[in-house]
Amino acid sequence: MEDIAAILKEYFEDKENVFLVFIFGSAVNDRLTKESDVDIAVLFKQTPDFKEIIHFKGDLLSVIKRETDIVVLNNSSPVIRMQVLKNGVLVINKNSAIYNDFFVRTVKEYDDLKRVRKEAEDNILKGRIYA
Repeated sequence: MEDIAAILKEYFEDKENVFLVFIFGSAVNDRLTKESDVDIAVLFKQTPDFKEIIHFKGDLLSVIKRETDIVVLNNSSPVIRMQVLKNGVLVINKNSAIYNDFFVRTVKEYDDLKRVRKEAEDNILKGRIYA
């Protein structure tokens, strides 16, 4: 994983639109096989379009020599963001204030979602229809 982290640091360091980069998934859990892709989560200054993501994936394939799965943290669910925070490794943090805001916002939204889900699950268990 250290090799991948070093490559990602070098690749993303000069990208002005990138604030945070995490590695997560099998690359972090020592389950990376020859066929595994590398899971990367990125918080951008401005959410990239599909073409930009494809461009990043192509660049990363040439430098990492593996397929990558890029999660755009700007528009991902609180559940995904929380998994990245809990289980991922922060590779690039260009702005601590933005990281702190991202962290607090993710934890708050995740907690809110857990409360709503618990209420819905309780109503389902009681035989009520939840809408």
